[in-house]
Amino acid sequence: MKTNQIGNLINLKLSNISPQKKEKLSFKDLLLNKLKEVDKSQKKATQILEALAKGKDVDLTDVVLTISKAEIELRLLLKIRNKIIDAYQEIMRMQI
Repeated sequence: MKTNQIGNLINLKLSNISPQKKEKLSFKDLLLNKLKEVDKSQKKATQILEALAKGKDVDLTDVVLTISKAEIELRLLLKIRNKIIDAYQEIMRMQI
């Protein structure tokens, strides 16, 4: 009987969760958003490096994490760019 009550409780909780409506973004908008994210993380990494160079009290782990995050995001963006270029070149090679 207890398992039945738990099942009813789970169903009740799940029915209260409404799916969030996501805005449909175009491919262009997705790329622009990602580009802005990468730019923001690069600027943040630059700022934290400048603060460290000026001798301000900056946690070294924050510096390393910020720089690593910026590097990973930049590499991802470059891979996306390369895939787009590859797709474009493949389309251009197609015979009509």
